[in-house]
Amino acid sequence: MFELLVSLVLCAGTLLILQGGLTAQGGTTITGMDPQAMGMGLLAILAAGYFWGPLFGVALILSVMLHEFGHVAAYRIAGHSDARFRLIPLMGGVAISDQHPASQEKAFFIALMGPGICLAPMITAYALSGLTWDTAPAVSEFLWTFAVVTAALNFFNLLPFWPLDGGRCLQVISQSFWPGSTAPLMAAMAAAMIVAAIWLQSLLLFFFALMGAQSLIASQNVLQVQRRMSPLRGLLATGAYVFTTLAHLVGGASMFLPFL
Repeated sequence: MFELLVSLVLCAGTLLILQGGLTAQGGTTITGMDPQAMGMGLLAILAAGYFWGPLFGVALILSVMLHEFGHVAAYRIAGHSDARFRLIPLMGGVAISDQHPASQEKAFFIALMGPGICLAPMITAYALSGLTWDTAPAVSEFLWTFAVVTAALNFFNLLPFWPLDGGRCLQVISQSFWPGSTAPLMAAMAAAMIVAAIWLQSLLLFFFALMGAQSLIASQNVLQVQRRMSPLRGLLATGAYVFTTLAHLVGGASMFLPFL
């Protein structure tokens, strides 16, 4: 019951933070929904279901869409009425806007709110899973799967590697404290992801790291023209980043432990 109360508080907090960004005139635009993309997406779900079970496949798609909607809602609050997200077959989704955030503070907020919006649903799913185990075990199993997948997905996104959300958050935080260190720090993070891809022998992760390294140069140029975040706001941003990361780490621990 305590977990449910915590989840309700987080839900209320999320609604308050994202007030004005959860709805928009004309609704939410989702691109990439052509027949070919839908077919590839279905294959992705089937592949996930084959290796980890059908509940995992459905939970993964729901988690990705919730994550990307968090970015879209944050974009809207930052004044980007054109925000939408694109579903990418076999990879997930990506939030899109035709303009860059005007300040580093807004850029951080947009990057963090993908994982941030998932905190309340993740904890709520855990709480309801425990409450429904005796009366509806099938529902309980799906809720538990959704919670674990959501936490694991968002913890991965919050790792401090470019171009993950964690790398984008770290870029802004480092700029607020040590402006001269941002470029070499981000280059080191991009290199670390390439090394990790080679170590894990993951071709997909390797190409993802290469694409991220290319976008890093453009992001540094954008960073120079954005309004800088103050050190005090940088401390608050660091606290929010650490809290969100630790919460998803704890939530997805059961998925990580077998690999340790």
